Amino acid sequence: MRILAPNLVTSLQAARDEGIKPVYFVTIYAKDRDTGVVYPIGFWSGDEQIFANVQTPQGGLSSYFFFGGVNLQVDGLQYVMDLTDNAVSVSVSQVEEVSQELFRGFDVRLANVEIHATTLTGGAFTSAPQLVWVGIVDELQIATPAVGGDGNIGFTCRSEIMSQLTAINPAKSSNEHQKRRNPNDRFSEYASVISSRDVQWYYRKDD
Repeated sequence: MRILAPNLVTSLQAARDEGIKPVYFVTIYAKDRDTGVVYPIGFWSGDEQIFANVQTPQGGLSSYFFFGGVNLQVDGLQYVMDLTDNAVSVSVSQVEEVSQELFRGFDVRLANVEIHATTLTGGAFTSAPQLVWVGIVDELQIATPAVGGDGNIGFTCRSEIMSQLTAINPAKSSNEHQKRRNPNDRFSEYASVISSRDVQWYYRKDD
């Protein structure tokens, strides 16, 4: 069960009468291609660069630096009660230097992603950014615009747990595959010939 901060819940309940201005924070744990060190690189939907205290998956708060002015867009956040693997779409401006450095200079394949959200009330955050999604980078798309157009760098973020639960197991029942797992496993030794073997499994009185 997801429990949000009371002030954020109040602002959401009043959205019909007072309107709402959502604010998103996205942190990508990107890997340095040379050293293998993982760095948290954050974006938010505001215009300036800020430090913000955000909820961590382990509980409590942690302070991260977030780059602003990158035209951050987050779409597709939804919660379901089944094993549906709903992807969340995240995009940032292609022309921003930090965007280029992150997606072209770092390895973000299957990188962990955390998405936080809150609202603005009177120019101030309603609450500390609440953790609303944890996943991994799936598909990365870089859209290079025509002259005068707006390009973006986008990726889909999928739940790692749902991806694993719905993944197709590539394992085969062949003897060769079983031997790779355990050289002493003889369970499928005759799997390739058993279909052509005619075995009488019952007793006939005239035999």
